Amino acid sequence: MCGITGLISISNKKVIYDLYESLYHLQHRGQDSYGFVTVNNNIINYSKNKGLISENNIDDLDGNIGIGHVRYRTFGKIGITETQPLIKNGKHKVILVHNGHISLSEQLIKFCKYNKINYDTNSDSELLLNILSNEINKYDILTDDIIQKIIYHLIIIIEGSFSVIAIIVGYGMVVFKDKHSIRPLIYGKKENDYLISSESVSLDCLGYDTINDIYGGDILIFRNNQVIKHDISKSINFEMKPCIFEWIYLARADSTIYGVSVYQARMKMGEILAKKIKKEIIINQFDYVVPIPDASRPCAQSISTALNIPYIEAIIKNRYVNRTFIMSNQKLRQKNIKKKLNVISQFVKSKNLIIVDDSIVRGNTMKHITQLLLKKGANKIVVVSCSPEIKFKNKYGIDIPNNNDLISYHKTPEEIARYYQIDKVIFQDLKDLTKSIQFFNNTIKNFELSIFG
Repeated sequence: MCGITGLISISNKKVIYDLYESLYHLQHRGQDSYGFVTVNNNIINYSKNKGLISENNIDDLDGNIGIGHVRYRTFGKIGITETQPLIKNGKHKVILVHNGHISLSEQLIKFCKYNKINYDTNSDSELLLNILSNEINKYDILTDDIIQKIIYHLIIIIEGSFSVIAIIVGYGMVVFKDKHSIRPLIYGKKENDYLISSESVSLDCLGYDTINDIYGGDILIFRNNQVIKHDISKSINFEMKPCIFEWIYLARADSTIYGVSVYQARMKMGEILAKKIKKEIIINQFDYVVPIPDASRPCAQSISTALNIPYIEAIIKNRYVNRTFIMSNQKLRQKNIKKKLNVISQFVKSKNLIIVDDSIVRGNTMKHITQLLLKKGANKIVVVSCSPEIKFKNKYGIDIPNNNDLISYHKTPEEIARYYQIDKVIFQDLKDLTKSIQFFNNTIKNFELSIFG
């Protein structure tokens, strides 16, 4: 999971300020590093840094076309060299940002060897750039048909998830995705400017009118004051399988993905989960429903309403500590969890609490919270998760690389409750999770669910 954005101004306006703002609204998708590239009369300008997005060094980034990236590392180094956008020289210079994770399959290795493409790279994004650049630089003159042919071939041979925005210097901007649409991408227009982003929140906050989500069968080419859209969905056997974790946790609550409001989906998760909670505990024994900020708030509000138990934000988040889930290592996560959350004793002491979390992945945060609540004098504690048990590693761009890191891989809900020294742990059922999103868009028939088994 990373955040990507691209902007092209047909009226030759300097794009860096809107590009910066659009990427700023994707900061939750990555905090290891960030980068911008703009192109002005075929001259490439760039700014890259580690850490959170800053306005430093952007004033000099001239040009009417640009792309940006916030990085959330799933593997590899954290250095400026690996920070996107990535640039590849050649007859046609190619600049690329990528969200997702591709697999180095036997088919891909065979293709790279045959075409003498370096596949021993620092990241899968660099590999993707090497392949795209190699194919584009086979041609002296590029046309839309050639670009379409190249992208079609890439989508066929590359396995995994990829949402890509690429600038071909002197030609235009190209946007495409994997055939399952695993990671989100959307585009819109304001006057003569087109903005492409990982989430709709970028468009909304900058006043762009949404045109559409971008799907796995779409190839968009922005050039010569126009947008050319190719639909190759039938040729690639397009089967939509978006990552359901986007609605659970990854996306901002004020985003809409494939026509489904993230906030509404989370509320529906709570509404459905409340029915299961009623069956498993004695409701009138509990004093408060308490969310773990931020992603679980809509779910907790729905549970509170459905169970007629007061909603209280007794757990307070330090707004100056970043998302611990996407921090780069376990030591850093553990250190920052202690800084991140505190509880309000008056709502905890001698109280029976239903604690709502969006998901329980490694179990670090919840262990810290339950110990803190017990220390502050909580009586009964039931933990409920908007997500089912996460039992398996992810290969599509979420930092869950190892089954052994996952608490539900080793423990049943009953064993987790004993480990936390609390009364009960209740997980959302998988069929109810999918139902909470399909309620708002029943054309989504399948989801990427591999982390659940």
